[in-house]
Amino acid sequence: MEDCRGFVLAGGESRRMEQDKALLPFGERPLAAWMAERVGKVCRTVALVGDAAKYSALGFPVTEDVYAGHGPLGGIHAALASSAAPFNLIVGCDMPYLSAEFLAWMLQAAKAGQPDVTIPESESHGYEPLCAVYTPACLRPIEEALRSGERKISHALEGLRLRVVRAHEWKRYDAQGKLFHNLNTPEEYARARAALLAQHTASR
Repeated sequence: MEDCRGFVLAGGESRRMEQDKALLPFGERPLAAWMAERVGKVCRTVALVGDAAKYSALGFPVTEDVYAGHGPLGGIHAALASSAAPFNLIVGCDMPYLSAEFLAWMLQAAKAGQPDVTIPESESHGYEPLCAVYTPACLRPIEEALRSGERKISHALEGLRLRVVRAHEWKRYDAQGKLFHNLNTPEEYARARAALLAQHTASR
């Protein structure tokens, strides 16, 4: 979509993975690049958000945090601060079960109601801010939250107009409920790689 920019948050400490999950092999690319290619199917341009020294070799533009060390909220801020697009699809680098079909639907939902944020609600974790569509209206309150020392995304979004994507909507794209599963451990990573291999084998 011409009026959408995509961003993949590639930073993070990856403590339980014990190595940088953004650089883990996934298919024929590092995981962050694989995710960026998926986001690129629905957005005009895609950038990674993180340390340029670590991720610039992945073949995508890299946007660095303005507020370093502030976790995912700092990454969302960096994406929005670098974008002039009316819609910004921001996802984590470790969510390989997201489908281009669902992301495209979510962008259409963002356009239809003109909310500040279009954000899914999962059954296990509540809001999923690392798979959401943000408009420029989010930048100022997020920056104010960061300046005050706030790091929780949910607190930064208070007062904004939300279009919540409910389970009955996103389950049309994922009946098994895996859509928002992220990869935090070596075991989760191994299962996701096995699922990808099985998918490729079945499509041949």
